[in-house]
Amino acid sequence: MKSKILIVDDLKFFLDVQKSMLSQVECDILTARSGLEALKIIKKDKPQLVLLDYEMSDLNGDKACEILKKDPRYKDIPIIITSSKAGKEAQLKCMRAGADYYLTKPVDQKELVEAVSKLLKVRSSLYYPRAVMRGEVYIKFKDEVKKYLSVDISVTGIFLESNEPLNTNDTVTLHFTIPMPKRDIRAQGRVSRILTAEDMENFGVFPGMAVEFLNLDLEDRRYIEQYVDNALKMRKHDLLDNDHNIHFI
Repeated sequence: MKSKILIVDDLKFFLDVQKSMLSQVECDILTARSGLEALKIIKKDKPQLVLLDYEMSDLNGDKACEILKKDPRYKDIPIIITSSKAGKEAQLKCMRAGADYYLTKPVDQKELVEAVSKLLKVRSSLYYPRAVMRGEVYIKFKDEVKKYLSVDISVTGIFLESNEPLNTNDTVTLHFTIPMPKRDIRAQGRVSRILTAEDMENFGVFPGMAVEFLNLDLEDRRYIEQYVDNALKMRKHDLLDNDHNIHFI
């Protein structure tokens, strides 16, 4: 199913330009000419991404963004705000309102497409459940192999605990074992996110790196799906021990 993107601008010229820019993205485009009209469309159609103009006559982009991010029904919808204002003040207002990106007009097509593609990919991963999986993962990077400890896994990727993670966008080879049903997994991956020791203190998460699967075999994907499903069911029924290991029955 194609993603729905809502473009909001009170000037038809910018609506047409941005719609043309996104022609290379596989999506259905919705449009609105005001902030209030946008809120009505979002309530009705719930798009996967919203592209908001900052300055509009009835409701500015930062205010519309703030309304959406405070609503639990829409808070996970990624929002890009575009503006002719090049200063930091408008950008800070928009980011504080919850915007995921702030782009200055005239918008660069490559920058817009990259931002949209990235946000749609991140949002799609939210629909795939993750399960705790503590085990050894071997990473090959630039002909060097290192051992890491996994934290959790989904069909989109795996999180590895580390105080010395690789860099974002580094491409690696992974080798690890799914415990139940048992299966060795070998796949290519890309480091998509880094969490630091400071993140651990602020948010209570492990420091380390998220690795996105790039070429996961369909059969491997099926095993991971089955593992995640089993692990979540067992957690629901208190069948995990204090170290988050599954009790084999």
